[in-house]
Amino acid sequence: MTFDLGQITDSTAWTSPDAESFTPPYLTTYAYDGPFADGLPAFDVTHDETSLIYATNWGFTCTMLGVEVRRDPDIAVPMGHTQLYTLEKRAVVAAGGTLLRIWPAAYPSARNQSWRLIVPQTAEQRFRNEEADPGIEAAVNDAVNLSVQLDSPVLLARQVDERYWH
Repeated sequence: MTFDLGQITDSTAWTSPDAESFTPPYLTTYAYDGPFADGLPAFDVTHDETSLIYATNWGFTCTMLGVEVRRDPDIAVPMGHTQLYTLEKRAVVAAGGTLLRIWPAAYPSARNQSWRLIVPQTAEQRFRNEEADPGIEAAVNDAVNLSVQLDSPVLLARQVDERYWH
């Protein structure tokens, strides 16, 4: 079963039957405690609620279920000459371009944040974290195309916050 990519809106919630057999790839973690380090993998597609992940230039946290932004003292990510990005998970695409999951927007943001395409690391290269076209429909299309091009899973996230993390 495929999803009509032209029908995606910010309220779209969809799960492919292929999601049941998807094994989330490892994504470099840069967290040191609790659910930030030991929770569901960032590429996990088994949860129904929209969730957050946090990222720095050095790596990512696990999936943080729910849409509660943590206060700085609660964030178990090492500080040091980097930015801390709060990312709302919006879609996961399997290697080869199969859309597995879309989650609806759940975290309000007053500004037009960027969309991120996250690709797990391989033996040959570090993870990738690059910008997608803005808007859910265009960003999902970018994720599908990148997945086909690289033959790799892609996580699509909307950046809802960014701050200096030192």
